[in-house]
Parts: sequence; structure tokens; C-alpha cells
Amino acid sequence: MDDEHVVTCAHVVNAALGRVLTSPDSPLGKIVRVEFPVAGLLVSVPPERRARVEAWAQPGSAFDGVDVAGLTLVNEPRPADATPITLAREQDSAEVVLLYGPVADRPGGWVRARMFPLVTPHRQQIQQYAQGVFVARPGFSGTPVVDQGSGQMLGLLVSTAAGREDTDVYAIPLSSVVAAWPTVLASMPPSPYKGLEAFGVEDRHLFFGRSGDTEALERAVGQCGLVALVGASGVGKSSMVQAGLIARIRDQAAGWSIVTIRPRPNLSMALAAGFARMSGARVPVAPDDLEAWQHRIHRDGLVRAAEMVRASAGSDRLLLVIDQFEEILQSESLENDALLLQLAGLAEERHPSFVAVLALREDAFGAFFVRHADFGECLRDKAIALRGMDAAELAEAVRAPAALRGVTIADRLEEKLVRAVAERPGALPLLEFSLDQMWRALRPGQKVLSFDAYEEIGGLDGALAAHADVIFQSLNDAERVIVPRLFLNHLISPEQFDIRRVARRADIPPGEWPVVVALANERLLTISRREDGDETVEVVHEALLRAWDRLHTWLDAEKPFREWRRQLHYAMEPQPGEDDAEYLTGSMLAASLRWLEERPTDVNLEERRFIEASGARRDEDEYRYRLLYRRSLARTLAAAAETVRDEVLSLLLAVEALERSSDAATDRLVRSRLRRLGGSEIERISVKERETTAFTRARNRLTLDDWGKGPSPADHWKLGGDGPSLWLDGRGRVSAGWADEEMIGIPMSAPAIAVAYSPDVRVACLATEEAGELLVCQITDVVDIIGRRTLGIPVTCVALNDGADLLAVGCDDHTVRFMHAAGGLEEVARMPCAGFIQDVDISADGRRGAALTHGRITIWDLVAVELEADARGDRGDRRVVFTNMQDHVIIGSRDLPVGRIPISGNALAVWARRVAGRSLTPEEWRRYAGSSEDMD
Repeated sequence: MDDEHVVTCAHVVNAALGRVLTSPDSPLGKIVRVEFPVAGLLVSVPPERRARVEAWAQPGSAFDGVDVAGLTLVNEPRPADATPITLAREQDSAEVVLLYGPVADRPGGWVRARMFPLVTPHRQQIQQYAQGVFVARPGFSGTPVVDQGSGQMLGLLVSTAAGREDTDVYAIPLSSVVAAWPTVLASMPPSPYKGLEAFGVEDRHLFFGRSGDTEALERAVGQCGLVALVGASGVGKSSMVQAGLIARIRDQAAGWSIVTIRPRPNLSMALAAGFARMSGARVPVAPDDLEAWQHRIHRDGLVRAAEMVRASAGSDRLLLVIDQFEEILQSESLENDALLLQLAGLAEERHPSFVAVLALREDAFGAFFVRHADFGECLRDKAIALRGMDAAELAEAVRAPAALRGVTIADRLEEKLVRAVAERPGALPLLEFSLDQMWRALRPGQKVLSFDAYEEIGGLDGALAAHADVIFQSLNDAERVIVPRLFLNHLISPEQFDIRRVARRADIPPGEWPVVVALANERLLTISRREDGDETVEVVHEALLRAWDRLHTWLDAEKPFREWRRQLHYAMEPQPGEDDAEYLTGSMLAASLRWLEERPTDVNLEERRFIEASGARRDEDEYRYRLLYRRSLARTLAAAAETVRDEVLSLLLAVEALERSSDAATDRLVRSRLRRLGGSEIERISVKERETTAFTRARNRLTLDDWGKGPSPADHWKLGGDGPSLWLDGRGRVSAGWADEEMIGIPMSAPAIAVAYSPDVRVACLATEEAGELLVCQITDVVDIIGRRTLGIPVTCVALNDGADLLAVGCDDHTVRFMHAAGGLEEVARMPCAGFIQDVDISADGRRGAALTHGRITIWDLVAVELEADARGDRGDRRVVFTNMQDHVIIGSRDLPVGRIPISGNALAVWARRVAGRSLTPEEWRRYAGSSEDMD
């Protein structure tokens, strides 16, 4: 059963002692020899150990008596190859069970069988699947009945068949086995310690050591309308409010209604949602109810809105608890300022019917004086400092929960824990986590938490770090690469490493979200949903940030990058009295551009735009005259290109103009000169080049145009490769999954007519025609909806970029909408097209968009939000895809690329010169440009 305990049938022990098999006499204390046949399969002689009989439930006849004996190994541990078996949590009948025992002239073997219900209180019928030589027979007694699926023990075999053709045998059910030796086999009660989680109201019976503080907080609530509970991170503010104050009010004071919120996504919305729930609104609160309560609070004020809540709930008093109140500092607004003034006004009320309790970290306390001086003064007057526990309180918090479960704490362990935490008030989460880990390591029957167990988990500081390391190492290589990025870029404050940050799901690349879910399943992260419907993720407790050495190693390696990011965020904040932040200059701009180049995936879109805008401003300032000169020269060259009669010379002059002013007008000029010369813009793709990585993206799209050649109602399209695929039938119904498994239907309000799928990150976008419903989903073991929007305009085609974080939507109003591919599908840009849009695409870096309209390819710069190029393909083209280098687009049918068209100025210039067959001569340059200067 474990390293030292063995369980078998009592009649087997009688046989080992040379007694009558059914002897009821107790052999407690006697020594027997125990053989381990499974551990001896690979050696000639099975290993043996000596064991003492320590539990006895006497045998009877075949169908009465319990017949269980418990043995403890003496002096030696179990053999290394003898693996302990775990007990099933519930008595059940498995589909297939296994029985092990000896076979003549063989080392032994397993027999497959099926369990049936109890025939007597201590006997359960088992029917073997085999007959003849390989069946359970005398000698199998005492073998565990093993669930083939879980590998857990369901009982002990006690009675075997007499003849080879008999298949029915009998087992002692697990409940009888456990009852015979409960001190060893009975399961441990659940842990009374909370680990890293805060105590809730339902944990009041486990919350010890804070009775004095709870009484002081309760008195303050009875005397004043505003109470601020201030303490260090990890000192237990949330637990104090929930399991202390709220639990006591509910137990001892009638007539209270209680609303608990966190100020997410902002204080106004959180208040509205909390008041709406207390007034009877359904959960989650509907947007209409949320908006109505926000309007009431804004129009009537916080106190009047609270009176409406009390009236709806039929209560005399209302307690509003705002936990983690410091989070309102993450955003500034006039609405926040107004609500803070109203909260401050509650401080003047004595014995009020509406009381607000604010729980906040002490390191954020001073920030309120800087940003909201009047409110900061009010907080200081009404603050209750939650100190660390003294030695007696800590001893109670350590000892009392275990006592509720009949377990004691070793004196040495208690002294060590109390001494360690008394010196570190913010270490309470580590204390709870360490105790929880030790509890989980208790063996059945063990009634003492020992100092040895404390050392085994690594002590107060090592337990959490070791636990996090085990979880980290359990991930695969690709997932382990993602974890540092998650913590450093999304979950830790740039200003201070031990302060957690709440990240929206929309801010995290879809390919990284499965790792978030994996860490949340292991309780390192917490996933929740804000009142506006956005999913969020955060570290379960800031104690993890302080205790995890591996994280500190990442932080040390990232120190230069994080310090730069901290300074960048400061620079991005507008100065007092200014609407916009000043652009970066000098060494800060140089450093920012370097980080952007070296770490592009770690710089978010907002940071990227600010840096690039600063760089553009610098370039504009430094090279203004040069740019003006080049543009003037380009106009001169373009004018010459339009007047000369020599078609080759005209093209070459247009190319020179393009290289100095790569705008849409000059791009059109070059392409028109190419056509006048009889040259094509299309470079045909050879057969060898047709299997391109870039064109795979086109094959994983379906458009409205494809339905002209679409499948019959009985046929389907398939998108994706060897992993999970999308299947679209002739009725526009979409399913997802692996071909050899049951498919998962994706519900849509109407048939899906446009689909884009990115198999690398398993993200798909589906669109309907008439209503323009858009659905973005991630496909793992389930289909998870990550974005949804209805445009109200028919959709003709959709596309995702490689990272599946941007979406392009071709619409029947001759526009292309570019959107974020998550959440509410926020629009980034909307660009016009000339005609029916057959296909769209987005470059890998998200900086360019493309559309195909009956052979015309339109390219936009999504950063500048302007037209970049307007090219001509063939009217038979059905797909347009950016190349990996993003200087060409590939055109072709749905399945086959046929050519590439240059879209960048450089690529177009190279192609045009190739068509022209020569370059400008120095004489031609001097004649049309006026000098040889700037001739490239």
C-alpha cells in the first residue's frame, strides 16, 4: 500500500503461520515472510521481506467473515520494484479488472475479469473472461482487484474457482478492506489550510488568529460610513474582510445586505454590477442592466443608488466591500474622481445605513495623496492598519485548523513556523501554502504534522518555489518557452516585480492562452471574467512572485529590458495639462528602436506605435530638407515620364521617381508605363515553386466566390492539415476536430459562407453572408469562442494573419475592415475597394492589407492607414496572399498559385528595370533631372 504497509487476506496469513486457514485466533504481533512475486518477474528468486501482523479481521467460510490482515514491514523497506497501489476513492464496478497470481512453471500472470454487485456485506462477485489454464485459482488469494482503467485497487480476491471451467470468483470489497485497518487505509480528510487562496465566508470555521482584528473592524463599520483596511501584500486583507468581517456580520447581525466587488474593469462598472446583482439582476448582469445602474449612480449619486439597493433587498443596512481598491490607480478619469469624492463623503456619517470598506495595499496608500489629495487625507483619517499576527495568533492559525481534523502540529514545527512568519508579516500565504503541502503529504492514519515534513517540502520559502518548478517542468518544451513571456510581459507590473498585473485575454496571443489555462488548472494563475465580459488572468497571489527563484532568474536576465519598459511607460504618459505624450528623443529613442528590433514579439502594439511614431518624428526632423528635395526631384522625373515618347525611357524615369517617392500615385505611374510598354506586372511561378508556405494560408480560406464551385449538400470542404481541422458542408454548417474522432459543431445563426483557419495556432474565423456575423474561435479539445461581432453587412471573405491576432473582412459595401481577432473584434482600419471583394489577406507583421477585386489587387499600409499600391492581375484570379518577405503578393486559384506581383517600391523598381532591359544613362539623367547628383 505504501513503503511499509501490506494488506492481504487473513487466511493467507494463517497459511503462512502453519495454522488452519479459517482459524479466528488473532496473530497480532507475529512475524511472517512476505514474498513480492511481481517485483521478481525479472529475477530468478522473488524478493522477500519480514513483516509484523498489525491488523486482523478473522476469516470465516467462503461467504462470511471479513478475512483481512494488515502487515508492517520490519527493518527493511519495500523492494525497489514493488510499486505501491492506490485505493479507489469510491466502491464501484469497473468494466474490466485485473487479478494477479501464480501459474504453473511460470512466474505468474494477470487475469482479466468483470465485477458484479455485492452478494453479501463482505463479498463481491467477479466473473473471469478466461477459462482453462489461465484463470484465477488457489494461490491468487490476497491479490488486489485492480481497475484496468485507473490502476487503482477495488478490493482483495478471497475465493477462487475450484475447477478450470469455473469463471466466478469472489472479492472482499474495498469498504471492508478499509474498515479492517482504518488507521492506515482510511483516506485523509481534506486540507483545512487554504494554500495561496484567500479565505472566503464559507471558510469562517477555518479562520483563526484574527479575532481581535475582526472585532476592531466590526466596531469601525458600526461607527463610520467609510473604513479603509490597509496592509502589506500577503498580510491577509481579503481573508480578513471575507472570513472575518462579513462572516461575523452574517452570523451575528441581522438586516445587512453585502455587496463585494473589485474595481474591474473600472470602479463605475464594478459598482453598477454589484448593485444590480444585489437588486435581483441575473448573473452575469445583462448589458442593459449594467448600463442602467451606471446611469443611476452617475445621475443620483452613490448614496441614493445604495438606498435603492437596500429597498430592493429589503435590508436595513448595506455594506459595500471594495477589495484590492488600489487597482483604481491603474486608470484616471473624471468619473473615478467623482466616485472618490462621494466615498470620502461617507466618512462624515455616524452609524450610517450605508458603509463602504476599502481593502488596499499599504504601498499604494501614498499614491492616493499624489493623485487625489483630498481623498488621500480622508483615507488616512479612517484607515485601520492590518498588522502582522503576533506569536500567539500565529500559533492559533497554525494549530487550530489541524485540530478540527484530529491532527496535531509537532511543537518544533509550530515554533519554527511562528518564528519565521512573525518576522515577515507578508508571509501568511507562504505559511498557508506550506501547511497545505505538508497536509497533502500525510499518510492515512498519520495524526501529526512533523518537522521532517516541513524540511521535505523545502521550508517556508522553498515549498512554493518547488511546487511552481514541478509544474513548470511538467510542461513540454514549447510551453516552457511561453511561460517567461507570460509572466514578464503580462502578469507582472513593469514598475515593481512583486506586484501582479491583471491581463485581458485579448492582450495575450491566442497561441499562448492554452498555457494560461494549464497554469490555472495547477492553481498558479486565476482566470476570471470582468463585468464587461472580458476574460482576465492574474497570478493567484503575489507571494508566488516573491518566492519563485526561477522567476527571479528570468527577472534578472530581463532587468535591462524591464527598466527600459518602465521608462517607456513613463514617457508614454501625458504630462500634467497635456493631452498627448511627448515623442521620444535622443538616447531613449535609440534604445527603444534597438529593443523594438531585437525583441519585436515582446513589444506590444501600443508601445510599438509610440516608438515608431517617435522614430518617424525624428526622421522627419533630421531629414526634412532631404525628403523635400527628393520629392521635388520625384515630381520632376514623374512629369518627364509622362511627356517623353520613348516608352522604355518613360518607364525608367517613372522608376527613378518611384525610388524617391514611393507613393500610390507614383506606383500607379510605373504600372501604367509597364502596361504601355506591353509588359506584365505578373512574374509567373514555376511548377517547382508552387508549393509555397505563403500560399498555404490561401488554401485554408473559403470565400463567397468559392460557393460557385462549392460542394454538393452531401460533400464538404476541409481546412487544416494533420492536426484539428475545420469541415464545412454544402449547407454552410461548420465542425471542428480530428477526422478519426467525433466532430464538434460550431453554432452559427446562419450558414457560414466565409472561413479562414490558422492551423499553427488553431484559430478560425467564420462569417455569415446576410447579417455579417463574425465568430473567432480557438480549437483545442473544445471549441472556445474568443471573439464575436455582427456587422449588419453581408461578408464576402475573411483572412487571419499568421499569428491570428488580426482579422481582415471583405464586405459587400465594397470595404475591407481590419480588426483585432479577439473580444469584441475592435476595428483597426476600414479601407474602400472598387468592386466585389473576392479575397483579402494581411501580412505576417500586420502592417499591410490586401484585397482582390476581379483581377485588381489593392494594397494598404495599415500603420499609416492609406493606399500603398494598386496592381493588376488576371480576372480569373481567386486568391491573393502576401509572400513571407512581404514585398510581393501571390495570386492564383484557390488551390494553385500562378504568379507574383511586386508591391513594394523596391520590388516594383527591380521588376520594371528587368522589363526595360536597361537603366538610365548619365546623359539621360542630366537631361531630365538637371544634374548627376542623387543618381542611384
